[in-house]
Amino acid sequence: MEQFEFILVVLACVGLSSVLDHVVEKVSLPVLQVILGLAASVLVPGVREVRVESELFLVLFIAPLLFNETREVDPRRLWQSRGDILSLSVGLVVASVLAVGYVLHWLVPSIPLVAAFALGGALGPTDAAAVTALKSSVNLSDRQTTLLSGESLINDASGVVAFQFAVAAAVTGSFSLAIAAGTFLVLFAGGIAAGALLGVALSAVIRLLEDLGLEDVTSHALYELLAPFLVYLVAEALHVSGILAVVAAGIVMAASRPRFRSTFEARRSLVSGSLWSVVSFLINGTVFVLLGMQLPHVAAPGLSGGLVPAQVLGVIVAVAATSMLCRLLWVYTLEVGHRRRGESLCGRSGSALHDALVTTVAGAKGAVTLSIALTLPATVEGGAPFVGRDLLVTLAAGVILVTLLAADAALPRLAPQPADDGSLGRERRRATMAVLEGTAAELAHMLEEEPDADHAPAVRFVLDRYLMRMATERLEDADVADANRAVEREEFRRQAQTLNQLHARHVKTRSEQDWKEHVRWLRFVRHLVGYQGRMEGVVPHGHALGAAAAAIVRRSAHVARPDDEEFARVFGQACIYAIELEYASLDYFDEAIAEGDAGRAKAARIRRDTHEQLLRSLWSWLNYGRDVPVDSDEAYALPYNLLTHEFAPRFGEHLAKAREYARDVDATALRIELDVIARLQAEGQVSRHVAGELREDVYLLQMSEE
Repeated sequence: MEQFEFILVVLACVGLSSVLDHVVEKVSLPVLQVILGLAASVLVPGVREVRVESELFLVLFIAPLLFNETREVDPRRLWQSRGDILSLSVGLVVASVLAVGYVLHWLVPSIPLVAAFALGGALGPTDAAAVTALKSSVNLSDRQTTLLSGESLINDASGVVAFQFAVAAAVTGSFSLAIAAGTFLVLFAGGIAAGALLGVALSAVIRLLEDLGLEDVTSHALYELLAPFLVYLVAEALHVSGILAVVAAGIVMAASRPRFRSTFEARRSLVSGSLWSVVSFLINGTVFVLLGMQLPHVAAPGLSGGLVPAQVLGVIVAVAATSMLCRLLWVYTLEVGHRRRGESLCGRSGSALHDALVTTVAGAKGAVTLSIALTLPATVEGGAPFVGRDLLVTLAAGVILVTLLAADAALPRLAPQPADDGSLGRERRRATMAVLEGTAAELAHMLEEEPDADHAPAVRFVLDRYLMRMATERLEDADVADANRAVEREEFRRQAQTLNQLHARHVKTRSEQDWKEHVRWLRFVRHLVGYQGRMEGVVPHGHALGAAAAAIVRRSAHVARPDDEEFARVFGQACIYAIELEYASLDYFDEAIAEGDAGRAKAARIRRDTHEQLLRSLWSWLNYGRDVPVDSDEAYALPYNLLTHEFAPRFGEHLAKAREYARDVDATALRIELDVIARLQAEGQVSRHVAGELREDVYLLQMSEE
């Protein structure tokens, strides 16, 4: 039961951190999680005594974290930077192990040298995810991002291997450099080879299942979630590095993963990405919360090692400084070497020292380091306690916190994010407008070609929604944003005022209950032509949302009977009232345009164009089945008896056909969007990046239609 309560406390802290991350602007998410873990250990002292088995940490935490990181890397860029990445992830780790080990042993002689080397191995891995989670605005170059991502993938493995060698030497009391070097090569090369083969095999199995038609998104996501655990356990059974095997398998599977070519692939990517996002957040959050829970133990290991808390803090700072200085010298040397060849390691335009300092501070320690440190055994051969075990865990936790705080404080000053000029947003809006205009033009052409086709009512509905989306995109321009809000508020007021007048007129000849029924259908009509959000709220929901929903369902059953006079009367009258609201908007837009305020006039013109088209659509509904040109004056005559409210037009048939073909027309419109995106990209009007984002939006809409 204690374990279960411990899990609940940890999960509660992780969940609370996600909320506070949106509230606390100046503190990064990992630091927030550390603070929450510390608070939990103080408020719930029992959690300090709960321990997770050290053997589980590598497979339970590190394996899935590394596998998830491989999903985001670009294998081509990793290969291009392979020399520098190996230098940082292997050479720097070895240098750091030696530097940290000797400095720690010199500062605290009671800690054996091999145990100090073990801490150096645990501090070898960097956590790129921790840096990306920083709330501060940080501007890292593409080259730095590639280096940090590639380094964090491989130095996890090299750090784990170095740590395991040091621990083995500390536990057994013997160590051979020649044997260690040979074993390291076997573990390193064997882990990569085993992981690559397993990655190929897993990818082949997934493709085979797809070829057999077994395209189940949930099963695929579960296979992918199990993959890192399977690869790790198989590699360890073969006595090679399970960590490197997971990295190699993840890269192979990422390279063979197909891009979006079908709705299934889009859905699979969405589900897989969402699943891994949750898993990664939970694991990272759990480890940082555990880090916070370790902080109250700072005094205990210090006393057992003959140190007071102030001395422990001093050792933490000294070890962190040694690790960062070693990293700075290594990165600076590489940067100078690259610049002598006319290149740049970090891909920035600053001085060599500045760029090296940015890359150094960005290499903060994180979840992997603490996970490794917590695997330190409690005893050595013969059953004696592992000397300094608690102090080493405390030092690891302290160094992680120091490097995180240093990155949080220094990176925004060393590499500030340039001010956003909105160019990317404007490019995205221009591309979206071009796609919407192209799609709307195709739909309008469909209506012109076959105005009386059975699918024409559905095409009109879909076209109206595209027109509304186009108006929204036009109004996103920054130069009319404030003016548009003012115009929208006044339009809202005018429509609400007109609705009150319609209410007063309606109840003179009909009951209040009849008015409520008309209001429900008025909302439905406005929704069909594309009203959303605040403007949709001009028409009230009524007393009960459930009653309105029930009425919609009840009335929808009548749609299949075009001879239902009651339905024709209510739905037709709702169309008339919707037209009245549109005229109220148009009257106000004319006033706004005539007032002379440039911003409001521009917003009013954009909104007027859209509302005129919506008005034409509503009149076309009223005149469905009548041989009346849409542009003629007769088309705008009320086709019902004002005194008796008798309605003859074929509204039921119109709506029935619209509902019958709605799904097909929606699917056709989305396919047209994809064709337009492809054409715009081929013509160079849309960049590849923006085109990819637009396609993903369409794929998500296609998935919602299935």
